[in-house]
Formats: sequence, structure tokens, C-alpha cells
Amino acid sequence: MKRSRKLMAATAALGLISAVGVAKADVVSQWDMSLTTQIPTQQEIANATGVPFGFDIFNYVEPGSLVDPNTGIAAVDGFMPSGFVKYSIGKTNIFTDASMTTQNGAMTWKERDTQGPGLSIVTGDDLRGENCIMSAGWMPESPWGTDIKQCSDPWQTSKRFKMVSYALDGPVDLTFDVTATGSTDVYRLLQKYGNHTGSRVTGYTQEVGFLVNGQFQKATPGSGIGFCAKSGAVYDDNAPTPSSVMNQGELDSLMAHGLFGAVDKHHLTTGYFNPYVRATFGLIAGETSIATTGLAAVHRDLFGEWLPGNQMKGGFFYDGDANPYTDNSLVANCEGSFDEEAGQAGAPNAGCDGQWVSYRQDYQLHDIDGDGLANEPAPSVGTDVRAPILVDDATIAAWMADPLWIPGDIDDLANVNINAFISVGNAQNWPTADGNGNASFTIRMTPTFDAAAAQTEPGLDDPAAFVVSMDAPNTVIP
Repeated sequence: MKRSRKLMAATAALGLISAVGVAKADVVSQWDMSLTTQIPTQQEIANATGVPFGFDIFNYVEPGSLVDPNTGIAAVDGFMPSGFVKYSIGKTNIFTDASMTTQNGAMTWKERDTQGPGLSIVTGDDLRGENCIMSAGWMPESPWGTDIKQCSDPWQTSKRFKMVSYALDGPVDLTFDVTATGSTDVYRLLQKYGNHTGSRVTGYTQEVGFLVNGQFQKATPGSGIGFCAKSGAVYDDNAPTPSSVMNQGELDSLMAHGLFGAVDKHHLTTGYFNPYVRATFGLIAGETSIATTGLAAVHRDLFGEWLPGNQMKGGFFYDGDANPYTDNSLVANCEGSFDEEAGQAGAPNAGCDGQWVSYRQDYQLHDIDGDGLANEPAPSVGTDVRAPILVDDATIAAWMADPLWIPGDIDDLANVNINAFISVGNAQNWPTADGNGNASFTIRMTPTFDAAAAQTEPGLDDPAAFVVSMDAPNTVIP
């Protein structure tokens, strides 16, 4: 059982964690937010206007059901620990320079246990002493909202910060302040990265360096800041390391397992589109940069190159526990164009202008767990066993009449989970060092498109189909 991890309100609001009792080393102290602006949260808008935000039954604690861990007194009134309503989206805009006019990306989150500004620094995790750059907020298993997120929190507790890119070839910079001590430490990068460029993307690059007089200066080998293995062994720019030889979770870029992947220690069911192979970007890591080497064939053979968030494929999802905060099961997908808003408003064929199909053994519900309730979808057979089966019109009509069945965008197709480690040392000699023990470094991410290497989505012959739109969407969905 973890001990309580309470912070003063001001610190919690910034998503920062102080390094108390940590071995002397160069410490990442905070995210430098000088080139960012955070949009008002729904709670802040409600406080300013006096108009209350919606009630969220799934984020509500019944009166008398909790005991204050400090006083031992039971809560008399009901309350929502996070103070937020479901589906409310938070966003911190990230600008390219001090003029605050050009925005290539943003930090986003869903306001509940993940909170603004969307990113936090953990130095000396309270369970294993680990360091990481992760999401901000509180651990969902802490009902009072007092236990701030830690690197070692359980799997599927929203640990990854979510950064999105708006512009193809447009760099997005995250700058971090460092307290220089003369020693070296390692930080894990727990990141989810979203393509909201409005365009197909064939890959991306991550670079480490410094913002000097407002200009990005890529780090040179041996400067003390660099990508590394979990052990702290720094990668070599001259002989970069491919992700294929590293452990999962150490150096990889993975699409959601619910879409592609076999059963493993964390996942008890297989991926919908392929139950054998995970969809990944291959990576090659040097000391000062990590670059993708291409998207997996299991994705490209179905959809071509990485699609942006405003051009998602349509799916039919089953909400087996009637809880919007848990993952729904993808049971069918639309072969054709899909309009989520129209589908959820009751449009014919649930907003799909083509055929609904399923990659599962069938699209019925079964009692797979033996509890006497037929509320589990059949396993996936993916693309390697047979073509998808057609879902008949009567079934689509029945699903549309049942609130547990929901047509919606397959949003995870626009996201990848990134795992990497960064070695932080020699900060007193960086070009950003101020001579008083303070310095900073920058992680730069840039989405790219290589027309020569790109693979067209099956059924699309026009090369222009590679580029969906050069205008970034206005709404970001984490």
C-alpha cells in the first residue's frame, strides 16, 4: 500500500514534485511553461460565471462512504474528488517563440484523475525511487485525490502525458528546468503522442538540445543530456540502437493494444484488427535523437500511413459495464466514410456510408468468463485468418437502439505510446547554465512525411490521398 503523497495546493496545480531525499544528482525540477498558455478548465469557467458544470455520477462519492485519512471523520456530503465532469478536455497550448503567435502543438488531458497542466516531473518515486516525466494529477485508486501520480503507479492509471502535433514538419518543444549538482540521473519518458496535423504522417523525430536565445540548439554527443537505456547506458549517434533489440517499455512507439496485439501479462484479450502482432513505429536511437524507421505493416496494409485525428475510422463499441471511464470493446468497424456526430445522433447506418464489418469470430455477446452473463464480445481473428464478416442491417438497428452500443471514431488510431529514457548530467556546463546551479534542456518532436516511402491506404490510388488536409483541426480529443 502506498503512503499518502500530499502536496501543497500551489505545487499540485503546477503538476510538480520536489526532490526530497533524492540522491544528489542533476534533478529535473519543472516544466518550463514560459511559452505556453493553459485554457480555462470547465471548473474554472463555472467558478467565474456562477453556472455550475454538469453532475458526473461516475466521479461522485456517496455521503458517509469515505473517511478522511487525517482526521478519521466520515464525509457527510457527497463530492466529486477531481471536481471535473466527464469528457471535459483540458489543454495547454505550446507556442514556438516568445511572440506567442505560432502554435505547433499542445498538451492535452481528460479532466478527472489527469489534470492541468497535463505534465508533471517525478524525482524519487515514493515506491521504487524512480524518476520520470509523466502526466499530472492524482492516482485513480486514491479516492480523495490526494495521492499524486507516481512513475510506479499501477498499469492503466493514466500515467502518460499526452502531447499532440498540429503542423507537419512543425517542431514542438518541451523545455525542462534542471538543478545542476554535478552528478547524473536517468528519467523515464512516459508519453502518448497524437497526430493532429491534419495530414498523414510517416514518422517523427525526437531530439534533445537547448533553447539558446530563443533558438533550438541540438545537443552534441558528450554534453551530458542524451537518450539512454533504462540502465543509463547512453546510445551512440554513430552506431544507433534499434528498438527491435530493446525490452518492451524501454524503447518503443506502440499503438493501442486494443487495436493490434497478442495476449500478454497486461492484456487478457487480443487486438481487434490483429490478434498476433502489435502495430508499432520502429525506432532507431542515438544519443541526441530518436527517429522512426517506418510504421508496422499490420497497420499500413489496412490504413496506409498514420492518419490524423480529424480523419478517424469509424467503429461500433460495446460498453459492457456502462461506465464511460473504462475502455469499451471495439466490435465492428465501418468500411467507408464515417461521421461520428451523425452516427451518435441516430443517422441511418449509424453514420457509416459503407458496410459495417467485424474482425471478431462473430459480433454476438457471449458468456466467456462463466458468470452467467452474456456480456463479452467474441475474440478477434484479425486479418490473417479470414476476411472480416459483414454485420447485417438488423443488428446495426438493434445496436443503435441500445445505449450500451456506441458508434464512434476509433481515436486510438491517431495515438502512439512512446517509451524512452533520458540521461541528465553535466548541466553546469550546458549552454543554458546560469552559473548559479540552474540550467535547462529541451525535447523537440517533429512529425514528418516521406512521400517516397509512403504506402497508400488500400482502395485509394490518388497520391493526394496521402495528405488529408494541411489545416489542423480546432478541437483536440485526447
